Amino acid sequence: MSARADRLSGAGARHLRDRLSAITGHTLAEVRITRVSWPEGLRWVATTLAADSRAVRGRREVPLTEAGQHRTIALLLRDTFPHADWGHAQDYDVVAGVLREHTVRLPACLTGEAL
Repeated sequence: MSARADRLSGAGARHLRDRLSAITGHTLAEVRITRVSWPEGLRWVATTLAADSRAVRGRREVPLTEAGQHRTIALLLRDTFPHADWGHAQDYDVVAGVLREHTVRLPACLTGEAL
């Protein structure tokens, strides 16, 4: 089964890219939003990734060090994609303007396929 995906129009994707850049101070390639349970209750955590040809898989994490950045980014994406299933982690491809439910794929060796 494939994960649901939502796509923004060109202008919408550019607007969201610019807003994310203004929040983080970096041109991002990907944003991951995950709901986590803390002692204070459920919180949204954003992982922001920038393109970097020297990094593993061509991405490097952009630390979110200012107060409120995680929440601001999570709310921005949730408001932009209200029909997404926010009960699951979501990956937003900033370049393509596509939000997709995060899926974890098992390595081929664990599914019985040859390496």
